[in-house]
Formats: sequence, C-alpha cells, structure tokens
Amino acid sequence: MQRRQILSLAVAGLAALSLPALAQPERRVRRIGVFFLASAQTTAAWLAAFRAGMAELRWVEGRDYVIDARYASGVAQAAPGLAAELIATQPDLLLTAADEPVRLLAQRTKTIPIVFAIGQDPVGSGIAASLRRPGGNATGLTSLAIDLSAKRLQLLKEAFPRVAHVVLLFQPDNVNSLSQVKEIEEAAARLGTRITPIGLRQAADIDAAFKRGAALGAHAYMVTLGLVIHSQFQAIVDRSLRSKVPAIFESTQFVEAGGLMSYATYYPDNFRRAASYVDKILKGAKPGELPVEQPTKFELVLNLKTAKAMGLTFPQSFLVRADRVIE
Repeated sequence: MQRRQILSLAVAGLAALSLPALAQPERRVRRIGVFFLASAQTTAAWLAAFRAGMAELRWVEGRDYVIDARYASGVAQAAPGLAAELIATQPDLLLTAADEPVRLLAQRTKTIPIVFAIGQDPVGSGIAASLRRPGGNATGLTSLAIDLSAKRLQLLKEAFPRVAHVVLLFQPDNVNSLSQVKEIEEAAARLGTRITPIGLRQAADIDAAFKRGAALGAHAYMVTLGLVIHSQFQAIVDRSLRSKVPAIFESTQFVEAGGLMSYATYYPDNFRRAASYVDKILKGAKPGELPVEQPTKFELVLNLKTAKAMGLTFPQSFLVRADRVIE
C-alpha cells in the first residue's frame, strides 16, 4: 500500500473516532433553587440529608447540579422578596420545606417544579388537589405534624402522669398551627386534660405567654408550629427551662437546643427522600403526577441533661422507648 493511501486511512480513522465525541451534547448542570423561611444554620442538616439522597441517586454536586439557596432567617417580611428573587433566576427546580414557603413560591410560578419535604397539610392548604394526584407544579412529602399532635399530648401524659393542665403555645395567623390546636383539644377531651391555648404573634409575646401560663398554674407546655415559633425557638426553649415544668415540642430542633422532649417526623429523612422527586422531575416527570408521600421515620427525643436541670425524672419504662437520648 502506498504511503499516501496509508495516511488517508489514518486520517479517516481519527475522524471517525472523534465523531461520537463531537456528537455528544455538553452535560448541562441543573440549578436547584432552595428556599427556607428558617436560617442556614437551623436547616443545615436538612440540606445535608438532601445532598446525601442525591448522591445515592448518582447526582454529583458541582458536576450534575448546583444549589442556590435563599434564607428568610425567621423574618416573615423578607420571605416574599426572597421567593421572587429566587424565581427570577429561573432555576430548573425549587426545593423547600413546608406549606407557607410553597405557597409563596407557587404564587409566583406555575411552571417551575416545586418539591417540598415537610408539608403540613398540602391538600388543606390548597397546594395539592389530592395526595394521590396533586396537580399543579408542586409535590413532595408531608410531615404529619397535625396528625401527630394528639400523640404528643399522649406522650406528655405518659411521661408525667400528674399533668392535668397544659398551656398550648400556638401561632394565631398560621392555619396549620390552628389545626394543631383543634387536634390537641380533641385529644385532651379524651384524656381528661385541660388545655389553655395562648397565641404567639411576635417574639415579644413569649415572656408574657409563660408568665400567664405560670399564673394559670400550668402543669406543662406544648408548642405547635409556625414561622414566629420556629424563628424564636431558642428564646422559647430558654423560657421553658425557667418555668421548671415539662414541655414537649413538635421538632427535634427544640430539644437539641435544650428543650425537654419532642416527638416528630425525622425531617432529615424526608429531605433525603425528596431527592427521589428531584431525580424523577429532572428526568422528565411532571410534579403534578407524582403522589405526595408520608414520612416513614419518627423520633421521640429526650434531653436528660435538661430534665436533671429542671428537677424532672422520666419513668424508666418511658425512657427505654426513646429513639434518641441527649445526655
């Protein structure tokens, strides 16, 4: 074979080898907009769990997706502007926590998919048409926060049988907080317990609420959900410690901050599972056709250090039931 023919074949071979590489589309990095009403610090474990879930599904951060987060840090007035700002960047998908941030996002976009990880009442809040087929552009997982309210009162009574009067701290302008009040009052009637609801509209109401509770002779406190409540969780915990009576919370965050006890959905697990929704949607699934799922992992968390400081003792039979004990 002549030298010219050999060179021609070599060039043709190299060209053929390079064609598939040239034909491959450049990998597009997906942008996930994250929107939380709480702070970066208090939601760090949630995002870490979500990242772990994405890694399980072989999504590599920085290569396959990036996160662009906005935090209202408990400032309700800042939330609408941050939601609009995030949507203006046109992310591929929005990830958030509960009903209120979903509502703020859904008011501003009907096209960008929204995945929520701890929705309180998606149907009742108008976020989803039904759990089986939510419709619209939002889907995700519930927290069962309202459904677990009665269970919290029951656990409080089991831990401290002499509790007969409970002051319930709630947020009057939060629909889900009001729903919790109703559930707890119904459970209290069955358990023979007196409930006194006291509303918290702003941080300045916290001290007054505990003073009123003391004046009423409260045997214990229960705390529901709400933006004001969550943004002031440390102040509520600190004030509950000074009351010297038991308190049960609807989030482990309060117990990790020094609160006595909590019973709730394990939020990090919900955020890990939210990654499967993100995976499906970024691969073409429609959020409105993906059923809303319920949590599968719950935690009873007890803080023994706090119990000792308050002069309280958990019965041994109750202590062994705890999923996690902080000492």
